[in-house]
Amino acid sequence: MNRYIHMKEITEQSVSTTPSFEREVLVDFWQKALEALQSLQNPLGLMASGQDGHFHAIFGRDSLWTVQLALKAVRRLPEHELQVGGTYAAYYNWLHDLASSVLLGLAQLQGQAVNDANEEQPGRIVHEYWEPIPPKMAQAHWPVVDGNGRYYGAFDATFLFVSTAAQVDAYFNDQALLEKLWPHIHAALLWMLNWSDLDQDGLVEYARRNPGGYGLPNQVWKDSSDSVLAPDDRSLSHPVAWIEVQGYALDAYSAYLALAQKLGRLDPDLQQQIEQRMAGLRQGLASFWMQQENIPAMALDAQKQQIPMVASNAGHLLWSHAVDEQQARQISERLSNPDMLTPWGVRTLSDQAYCYDPFNYHRGTVWPFDNAIIAAGMENYGFETQARTIAQSVLQALETIDNPVELYMVLPSQVIRAPHIQQLWALVDYRQACNVQAWTAAAILYMVSLFF
Repeated sequence: MNRYIHMKEITEQSVSTTPSFEREVLVDFWQKALEALQSLQNPLGLMASGQDGHFHAIFGRDSLWTVQLALKAVRRLPEHELQVGGTYAAYYNWLHDLASSVLLGLAQLQGQAVNDANEEQPGRIVHEYWEPIPPKMAQAHWPVVDGNGRYYGAFDATFLFVSTAAQVDAYFNDQALLEKLWPHIHAALLWMLNWSDLDQDGLVEYARRNPGGYGLPNQVWKDSSDSVLAPDDRSLSHPVAWIEVQGYALDAYSAYLALAQKLGRLDPDLQQQIEQRMAGLRQGLASFWMQQENIPAMALDAQKQQIPMVASNAGHLLWSHAVDEQQARQISERLSNPDMLTPWGVRTLSDQAYCYDPFNYHRGTVWPFDNAIIAAGMENYGFETQARTIAQSVLQALETIDNPVELYMVLPSQVIRAPHIQQLWALVDYRQACNVQAWTAAAILYMVSLFF
């Protein structure tokens, strides 16, 4: 479906400040998103993309965000609204089955030993699992070959596993599921304590361990090799501390404490250790803040120097409740500026950043799931108008594209020679994007819930 240029809404210049959709449009969005998610389910949980996509395999991060966004949607809607396309009980049961299969599937794939070749450590949640392993991966020395189809190069997935388990428990209160998951939640906590703060400075950071240099150098959701570049063409030194993962870690530690207390298994010494880690994270967040921009930097390098770019990553702190109300307001306002917010969603990177590239996978494109997390974070702090503005902008794009696509581009109209376009921006396909992506479908559910 790579039509390259979408002409239907190409002349839109700005997003309405009074977002609204007809109910039948919302119902259509909801039903199509559910159908997409159902098509991606398998016994181990959820494929990240469709059969014709690049990521038709189990991806830990993608699966966990999909569950969290779907839960966020259902918790917003009154019971009678969930009868769209079926009964409330049917939707509730489907979501329970999805969440359970994702968490239990990832628990089954959880790291058991130290294996630097595929970045495995005890308790770590898998980045990707392929069965069978595609031949091209063996030819490219991709680390799944060294791990029986498993590669663990996702630094954030283990934190997200713990926080997702807590969200699922809070909604479904399934004691039997929690008991099954508890050994894996505790193993994840031990990984967090033993493997996530390499230099013991209070922040969480990682460095690639594969001895041949294979695998992902950037082990967060912006995981392409050039998603982050140091200023002045200097080499970026690892370990890298990404801003959003500091928030994930805070959320995961808090989630563990709540679950352990519920089960009556909260060890006082362990609680003290966790609380010390949380205090270190809160204190360390100050080192990211860019006063001149009123937003945290995207990351810190090995010398704890800011990588001074305004990026969408900071919006994830709002999802994790990791900042105070004043900082949340500043982040929300900064992400709503025109260098970040386009007519079709928030860019991954400011168009004023030194390495901005609107054609690049992670350095200027728009990702619907990223926008949903930012919007949900804004809603957490009561900034509902900003949240709906972002949701409307993304839904307008997806209505035009007519697929829960992985990502797309918003380009200056000057780059298009013909036909001549009067307005500033054009909505354009990213040609390598997957047409059906699980976390985009879940993002649609959440964004639609803002308008019911």
